[in-house]
This record gives sequence, structure tokens and C-alpha cells, in this order.
Amino acid sequence: MRSRTKTKVRLHRSDLWRTVLTDTSPFEVPMIVSNDGFYKNLSQHKTKSEKYQKFVGALVLDDASYTIPYRYSIVKDIDSIRTLSLVHPLGQVQLAEFYRKYDQLICEYASRSPFSIRRPTKIGTTYFYPSPVSDRNKYRAASVDTEEIDSLVRNPASYFSYAGFDRLYHFFLSDDHIRLEKKYRFQLSLDIAKCFDSIYTHSIAWAVKSKALAKENTRAVSFGNRFDQAMQNLNYKETSGICIGPEASRIFAEIILAEVDQNVSAILHKRSIKDKEDFECRRYVDNYYIFANSEETLKIVQHEVALALRQYNLHLNDAKSELLRRPFYTSKSLVIDRVDTSIQNLWDGTLEVKHFSGKRFELPRRIFKYRSLFGRFTRDVKAACYSSGMGYDAVANYVIGAVRRKIVDLADNYNEASKQNDDSFQPLHYRQLFILLLDIGYYFFTLHPTVASSLRLSLAIVRVGQHLREHDNEGYDIAKEATLRWTSILARSPSFSNLYEKRGIIPVEFLNILVSLQEYSGDGSLEADLLERANLKDGDCDYFHLVVRLFIFRNQPQFAGRRQAIFEAARKRILSAQQFYRESELVHLLLDVLACPHVEVSARSQLLREVWPKLKEHKSSIGDITKAASVELVQEIQQQHWFVRWENIDLLNMIEKKELSAVYA
Repeated sequence: MRSRTKTKVRLHRSDLWRTVLTDTSPFEVPMIVSNDGFYKNLSQHKTKSEKYQKFVGALVLDDASYTIPYRYSIVKDIDSIRTLSLVHPLGQVQLAEFYRKYDQLICEYASRSPFSIRRPTKIGTTYFYPSPVSDRNKYRAASVDTEEIDSLVRNPASYFSYAGFDRLYHFFLSDDHIRLEKKYRFQLSLDIAKCFDSIYTHSIAWAVKSKALAKENTRAVSFGNRFDQAMQNLNYKETSGICIGPEASRIFAEIILAEVDQNVSAILHKRSIKDKEDFECRRYVDNYYIFANSEETLKIVQHEVALALRQYNLHLNDAKSELLRRPFYTSKSLVIDRVDTSIQNLWDGTLEVKHFSGKRFELPRRIFKYRSLFGRFTRDVKAACYSSGMGYDAVANYVIGAVRRKIVDLADNYNEASKQNDDSFQPLHYRQLFILLLDIGYYFFTLHPTVASSLRLSLAIVRVGQHLREHDNEGYDIAKEATLRWTSILARSPSFSNLYEKRGIIPVEFLNILVSLQEYSGDGSLEADLLERANLKDGDCDYFHLVVRLFIFRNQPQFAGRRQAIFEAARKRILSAQQFYRESELVHLLLDVLACPHVEVSARSQLLREVWPKLKEHKSSIGDITKAASVELVQEIQQQHWFVRWENIDLLNMIEKKELSAVYA
């Protein structure tokens, strides 16, 4: 069995651009999109040529004006979607500069809540991440990052260290929740309706000062006014609503809600309702959990919360309030417990536990009745959902997570297990179990796809491919054929076909699965076929579709025509906007396309010359550009990727980094 240690990474407070790695971009983007290259380009900016510095400065540095975020929607749950914002690189730079100046005050104001169980408390200086000793060279194929950069990009959870819980379910499993259940008879759950969409940016100043004082000093240079201005600038100067996705937005909301919590606590104290005696309250981002021994007390607390929120133009969602009597056990808890039993039964039927030299190993058994085993497990999960009144959306991600963990553990322990000279160890049994687990993973992902589960399934796909390619060539071919078949079914499934019909929905989940198939293809042929089966056309011109296609087709000769069509679609998108430099989507697209080595330098340099006049209207200081200078500049830009790493890809490393950046749920 793998022994685990924790690797310690030191962070430097003097590193201004660390913020863009952790706090300024959504987690829910295709796995190939990240801020790693953006961070490195910002860090290396002053070492570049004068022309490069002027060009990049005009796009992402030398401005304090507003920008327009790239808005896109993903599936939230079975009945709703979530609209996210990919903030303009310039807006991300402004946030980084704000953090540098006010990071101590952010912690001060955010930590004032008497109720919050997720709040920044100090600037992070170190963090730890699990590091299996036997896997120190697992990601050795990644050759682009230096060790220092890669250790940072491997991700600190956030710019700040947080008190409380990084996942809501950790609270419900905690000793604190057990203590609350012992002490109180009732638990009331409350939800703020469309919290981020409803926040009025000026209310940040109300939260850190009095509302009257803030209104009298709207132009004063202060923390509240500066944060207000920063959030407006990255959201098209909107004062109603904030960008959803970046961690900075959650911090903005936390400061406002911390003041709400203080006001609630003070009013209840005046009404002789004592905290920790008559009631206790916990708030996780925009969810309140109130505990008391009488329903009357709960109603009073709920009323005061509603009144305090109203002062900030926020409101409770009455449809999502839920009252529980002891035991505090929900339908979601019930279905997860029953699915846990089903998963354990699956392991008991497919794994044999052995002990060698004092270490515990799990070895796959031979699978005699594949379809029977698959059917029994899926029926058990279906029965658990039915009996608890929950849908597959409650369990799909959980099951896929269990599949991912088991695949990784078995593959990582394979070499050590093979040395034990025991007849129970059979390579064929690994193949059988891996294919069964992938089949299960695809089944539940097809029923309820999410971005988080797409990363878990993608990592399972890649890890199985790597293992079989190294140890079982025949098994690799079987897994390749099966994975193509399952992805083809996925592409035509109602879960995805319904998505394609909705305007603004970006199938990030499906794009992640497509990228993971690089482990079995590499030349883009499988992915190209699946793009057609999913009815995703090269004419789909949003940023994510375009860069994923370029990534898939790479420089393969058979896709030269399609690659040119994709570049031309990107070019038209960029040139059609009069002020492209204000739009996050187009700036991301331009920088990634200019850095893409799979497109001819001549085409990229021509695009650069075409956008130059518009950029010069915005920033006359960049001067003119000649044909020769445009070629040189494109070649310099290509030296370091921006948001999409085009070459030297290690899929396993890429997915793990993306999973590590998921700090909020």
C-alpha cells in the first residue's frame, strides 16, 4: 500500500502575481485552460522586449478602466444552471494589486462574523498537499515548469489561509455538528436567494463603515470604495451583481455578510436571545444553519436574518428553507449512506485483501459475470435513490469519486503488488476491474454530468490508459475501444443534447472528457469523430470551443483544413469587435491564438497587424508595427503559453492541478 507524506510548499508574500493563480478565475473551465502561463508571463514581463511590454501592457496592465467579463453557463444541478464569469486579464491584474495593498484589511473585515465557518484569516505563507512516496516521479513527463513555479502552480488552496471548513459536508461530519445536535432539538437551514447576482457593489462600503457615512464619502480613497470600484471595473461597470466564479467574489460577499451577521447577533442580544444558550448559528458562504430548542426561537432568528439582509438588498429564498428535528439526518445523508454500502459491497465482490510484509494490499479478483456485477451495483444505487426520494444528481459525483480513487490506488500499487510472488496477483484481473469501473463511471456521468465529476472521470480514464499501455497492450486496445464507445453514447445522450440546444450553455464537462481521450489517441482522430457525433461544429465560435479544438487537432496534417477554419473563426470574432481589448473572451482568445504553435507564424503575425490599429486607438503609446516586427513579436509570445498550454502536456498532472484548485463547494 502506498505510504503518504505531506509536501510543504512555502509561499512568498512579495509575489504580487500569486493572486492570479488562486483567486481571480473560475474553477469550472476546460481542464486545458488555467492561469499558470498568465502568472509566468506577468512574472517575466520586465525581461521581455520593449515591443512585447508595450503590447501586453496595453492589453492587460497599463489601464484602470472597465472590462467586460466572458459570461458562460454550466449545469448546476438537474433543474438549474450556473452562470459564471471569466474575468478579463486586466481585471485580474487589478484584483492582484488590490490584494497586495489591502490583504490585511480583507482578513480583518472578513473575520468579524460570529457565525461564519469559511472565512479568510491570514495571508497564506505555507500549505501542504498529500504526496505519495511511491509517486514522486508520477508526473515526470511534464517538462515545461521549473520546480519552483510548478510547486506553486500545484496549488495553494487560496491566497489566504481559511478558518472553518473548505467543504460544507465537512461541517456536517464534524464534532461541532455532533455537539450542536446533542444540545439543540431543531436545525433550520436558510439560503440567500441569488446572493452573488443580487449584491449591490456599493454595499461593501456600507459593511465596513456606516451606510450614511459611506454615502457621504463616495469618492474617498478607502478600502470599501476601492473594492467597490475594482468589482465594478471587472464587471462592465455594473453595480448590481458581482462576477460569479472567482474566489475574490466570495471574499467580497463574505465581508458584507460578516456585517450582516454582526447586526443579527447584536439585535438578538438586545432581544435577550443569547448566542450559545438560546441558539447557535453557522453560515457557510450564503447558507445559514440555525440551531435552537424551540421553533419560536428559530422564527425570531430567521426574521432578524431576513431584516438584516434586506438592509443590503439581499433576501432569503423561502423555497429552500428546511426545518429538521433531531436526528439531523436528511434525504441526502440517507442516500449517501446507502450508496456507501453499495460501493463497499462492490469492493467486497471484486477485491481480495492481502497482507505482505506488514502492508495491506487490495488485489482484483477475477470477474466472471461482468454484466451481472454492473447491473447489481447500478440497481443498488437506483434503489438507494428511490427509497430516499433523491435523484442521480445527489450521488453521481460521489460514485465517480469512489471509482477514481480506487483506480488510482490500484494502479499506483501495481508494481509493488507484482513483486509479492502471490498467485492472487493477475494482470488480467486488473484489466477487467479497470474496465468495469470506467463503465460505472461513464454510466453515472452520462446520467448527471458536472465539471467536478468530469475531472474525476477524466483522471480515471487517463490513469487506466497509462497503466494498460505500460503493462497490458491488449487491455489498452480493449479500453481504447470501450472508452470511444462510451464517449460516443455520452455525446448523443439526452444529458448533453439538451445542453447544446440551450443558448449560452458551454459543455465544459464534455470538453474535458474529449481532452482526456488524448491518452488513447494523440492525433485527434477519436476526438474529431466525437465532435461530429456530438453535433459540435467547428463553427461554434466561443473561446472554450475554439481553443479545445485547436488543442485536439494540434499540428496533425490531416486536420490542416479544420485548423485553418478554427483560426479563421477566431480571427473574425476578434476583428468584429470595435473594442476587442475590453472583452475578456476576445483577449483570452487573442493571446492564446498568438501563442499557439500549431498555427502558421505568418497567419498569426497578420492577425497581430490587423488588431494593432484598434489597440493603438486605445493606447497610442504602443506606436506602429512593421511586418518584420510582428513576426518577431509573435515568436516571442510563443515562447511562453498564456492560458492554454499547447505543447509538452502531461494529462495526469494537468487534471490533478485542476482538481487541487477546487477550493470551494
